[in-house]
Amino acid sequence: MTGTWPLQLASSVERGLFPSVWQRRGTAFCLLLLIAAELVFLASGAWPPRLVAWLALLAASVLAGTRLGVRERALVGICLALAALLQAAGDAADLAKALDQASFLAAFIQTMGLLREAAAHSPAVQRCGLYLTRQPPPRRYLAIHAGGHLFGVLLNFGAISLLAPLIQRGVQADGAPADIAEIRERRQLSALIRGFAWIVVWAPTSVTQALLATLVPGVAAGRLAALGVMLALLMMGLGWLEDHVRWRRTGQRLRASGRVVLTPDRLPRGAFAQVAGICLMLLLITLAAKWLAKVQIVHALMITAPIALVVWVGLQQLERGARGLLRGVGARLWQVADGPIPLGVREAITLGASGFIGVAAARLAPVEQIAHGLEAAGIGPAWLLAAVPALIVLAGQIALSPVTMVVFLAAVLHQLPHPPADPTLLALALASGWALSMTAAPNVTGALMLARVTGKPPVLLTWYWNGVFSLLAYGLLVGLFQLLTWLG
Repeated sequence: MTGTWPLQLASSVERGLFPSVWQRRGTAFCLLLLIAAELVFLASGAWPPRLVAWLALLAASVLAGTRLGVRERALVGICLALAALLQAAGDAADLAKALDQASFLAAFIQTMGLLREAAAHSPAVQRCGLYLTRQPPPRRYLAIHAGGHLFGVLLNFGAISLLAPLIQRGVQADGAPADIAEIRERRQLSALIRGFAWIVVWAPTSVTQALLATLVPGVAAGRLAALGVMLALLMMGLGWLEDHVRWRRTGQRLRASGRVVLTPDRLPRGAFAQVAGICLMLLLITLAAKWLAKVQIVHALMITAPIALVVWVGLQQLERGARGLLRGVGARLWQVADGPIPLGVREAITLGASGFIGVAAARLAPVEQIAHGLEAAGIGPAWLLAAVPALIVLAGQIALSPVTMVVFLAAVLHQLPHPPADPTLLALALASGWALSMTAAPNVTGALMLARVTGKPPVLLTWYWNGVFSLLAYGLLVGLFQLLTWLG
């Protein structure tokens, strides 16, 4: 059975949750129209595609009504209430900004889903995933952390759907006693969620970077990416150290008893080379789109994603000849349009609604008073930066989306009469809070996704398994912000 069986099974089962074929395909059409209209709007700035994007997202929300859960319906209801308040206050421009944020985020997660679909069905990606999850204990943590991180850049949440079942299958296949298997599963799943979480501080394919590019004026994109990569590496080292110290004595006892089963595997050089080649192709096409369309790198990536999907699928069909290649690509694109696109409507509405709520709440709340209160409190830049991740994590405990908090906090900080800290460091603090919430808050999407795939309670995956790591990570952030503000 291939490594993509969880994704294929989910697709075949969930597709039936639409009451009818026309509803599923109508939802798919609206979401594809949303993507197309948003891309045209980003490239041209014209008014008509902007309006089409708003209407397409609204239509998709209506058509997918029976597919939405309690959370999505609640978010949509809050959006409608806030829209009515904005309209009553005569804030048509602010309502338009909130709609722009919603349509942009919904289109972004859908276009990134196209990359996920291409990668999830790639034999090379599957072989790389199996290799990473079957490493011997001394290097297993680093392999899975790095794999979850790098696969997350391409697959987004698909990295969890792909690698988590491989981890569980590998643990079961080793035939280890139940107590050893439980420890191995805990260590590997923790490494996966930690590695995945910290892509948001630098990866252009993450929703976070897409938001920060528009929410925080004055951000130096190159410096933010460099700081993000450095922070991601620090978190990898911290996670490895915490794992090593926590389980060192357990590992010594297991080795002494001869009960450790090693399952080393040969490095699939060809598979890793193929994945590296795809990443390079994606980078080159994105840079070309940025130069030709004269847009931000995040917007260029959205333009690139459909092109990359077609190219990647085509590469997977090369052995079938010219006619078979065209048929294979066409069939695969139809599968994506008829399955993953409409099935991703919940993600699109959740992110879109969260973005809308963040913008609308920032317009309706007494942001100026809050901002003046913060300035009057005389909080130093380093401590203000340290408070931002804490607020995002605390909000995640009550299921308040990081998207909403990032948008709201960015609006509050933007209203301060004087910049409270370097804009790039503010963006890094917002991204760090988002990353930290995935291992510290059981109601955030990353933890919920891992819980859904593995059958483990989200509280177990976050508070119990990763609580110590999250506290250590926050302490590292506080020290880092102190150092960065001191260096200027």
